[in-house]
Amino acid sequence: MGLGIGWGGFAAALGGSGVGALRYMFPNVLYEPPTVFKIGKPDDYGIGVDNKLKKERQIWVVRNERGIYVMVAICRHLGCTPNWFDDQKKFRCPCHGSIYDVAGNVVGGPAPRTLWRAALSIDPVDGQIVVNFTQRQDPDPKGTEEGLMVDEKSREVPPFFLEV
Repeated sequence: MGLGIGWGGFAAALGGSGVGALRYMFPNVLYEPPTVFKIGKPDDYGIGVDNKLKKERQIWVVRNERGIYVMVAICRHLGCTPNWFDDQKKFRCPCHGSIYDVAGNVVGGPAPRTLWRAALSIDPVDGQIVVNFTQRQDPDPKGTEEGLMVDEKSREVPPFFLEV
């Protein structure tokens, strides 16, 4: 009887180790969206802020009279996701009240930096805009009466601005 209990304990220990070893072969993987992706052709975007990729890709596509830029939809205060209010022409963070203008400048609240702009280019094969989410423009803002501002001309440079 004692020998049976011993062999049973040995089998249980071996089985437990085997399960652990087998589980080790299949690690937990966090599947995240790609950091370089296409968002369509420049003609797909009209003047103003396009919200359609905010939830899926964490970006806004902004087109002005001179070209297109992509802003990263992450508040620079604590990483929340701001919302675009078209009637006010402002991005507002619901967490702590940071407010940004259409260029990403801080015009209110606790955010210490302007919104990032992601790098973009045109794919020579199909003419689509390619966004590189990890390459971000992070200029030093200057304090003004309106808030933390960056000269727009200094931000409208490749690869963070696409003239169209």
